[in-house]
Amino acid sequence: MTEEKARHYAKVLAQSIGITFYVVRSREGRFLAVQIPSEDCEILAQVAPPSSVHDTGHCGYEQAKSTAYS
Repeated sequence: MTEEKARHYAKVLAQSIGITFYVVRSREGRFLAVQIPSEDCEILAQVAPPSSVHDTGHCGYEQAKSTAYS
């Protein structure tokens, strides 16, 4: 995966799941989007989730859950 693709995945995951993701380069030189970086990788970027669900344009987990049971 390219660094650009890893950054894209980290951004989408942070917005969708609502937790921080990191873009890292592994010891082998691969670029990854991870939730918990290992100690032997280089952290290239930190992607935090938006401050509120309204910032993403997506419904949040709780809203989706309540809609599913309505």
